[in-house]
Amino acid sequence: MLDFGALKRQIDRMATDRKTMQDDFFDRVERALLEMNKWSSCWTDLADKIATSRTSWLVARPSEALTDAHPLPARPAQLTVIASDGSQIFPDRHEVSNCYLINIGYVVIHYGTGERPVLASQPHLFYEEEDLYQEWAGRRMTVTRDMVGVKRGAMELAQVAMLAEQARNEGRTVVGLSDGTLILWMLEGKPFDFRRQTLQATLAGFERMRKARVPIVGYISDPGSADVVNGLRVGLCPETPPDCDRCPWKAQELQQALTFPKGGACAGVPCEQISGVTDDILYARRLKNGERSGVFPSTSKILDDYGPHRICFFYANTGVEIARIEIPLWVAEDEELLDLVHATVCDQAEKGRGYPVVLSESHERAVVRAADRDIFYKFLRDTFVKNDVKAEMSLKQLKKMAASV
Repeated sequence: MLDFGALKRQIDRMATDRKTMQDDFFDRVERALLEMNKWSSCWTDLADKIATSRTSWLVARPSEALTDAHPLPARPAQLTVIASDGSQIFPDRHEVSNCYLINIGYVVIHYGTGERPVLASQPHLFYEEEDLYQEWAGRRMTVTRDMVGVKRGAMELAQVAMLAEQARNEGRTVVGLSDGTLILWMLEGKPFDFRRQTLQATLAGFERMRKARVPIVGYISDPGSADVVNGLRVGLCPETPPDCDRCPWKAQELQQALTFPKGGACAGVPCEQISGVTDDILYARRLKNGERSGVFPSTSKILDDYGPHRICFFYANTGVEIARIEIPLWVAEDEELLDLVHATVCDQAEKGRGYPVVLSESHERAVVRAADRDIFYKFLRDTFVKNDVKAEMSLKQLKKMAASV
């Protein structure tokens, strides 16, 4: 049986530790806010320091004061908002045929015109040899889940670009929304030719949007990024220029830890005073409902090949949360398009009760549920039998089917 006396002592200790951690975190937030205010009038000095620093984290380089807050612009009376989302049935070697499905859901909502929205989806079946096998870095390999996911992302963007071009040709004001980041983080560590092909497909979609003068927007709900806070951490560093690889403070901390293994006087690493704080927590204290922060270019190395489509971001108070909004550089440099994006994302979040309604609707059109997957494979089996096509199923799948009878 449980020793409740011993258990209670451990629970008390856990509660005390959690309270200490909570108090420490709040102290870090307050220190980060003080640092933000300190650099408000000399933000160019901080930008220069960041530019010469060598850090192990992503750092936002300010182009205006970190404390600047931009009011919510008016949304155009007539506006078309487009979004696309995707879902898939991955290749399954245990099933009747080696193939996969990508379902693209898309939504076009016209505001101020009285027109009915477009709510639809389009399935795409892939079974050809070139769909199932790819050659990367001189090796022929079976398509993986990562590759299917990348293909799906390119198809989502192409769908938005096509619908945006159509709407612009009709003389409409248009904004395209995407759920999540516009930065291809998944390309890190991938073969060169895979990276190149993926990047070319993505940039082609961005270029179509740029030529149509339709902003493409990545909406990130509940972001955990700390690019701005990391810039403040650079500001806290007393070294000139800061170089994380040769940090004398970390070396000193390690030496003191070895000298005093049970603890002792240690000033610690200066930049660690605000580590753990995220950007959304800071801007929740700085931005009023509807306001946005300044725009920051992302410093991700992946973006070096993006050209005019290099991704920038800002934070917006949607009334429910602080969202991270990503846009290409050509949108960030166009004040009219920037205001259009700001107005649209806040309006969409309000209409969706905290999350852009056009993204919610496109997800609903795209999602492939378990029942849909079962029907898909039943269609395959029935069609193969009807057309006298040899169908092979693994023992694992046959057992699964027998168990469900």
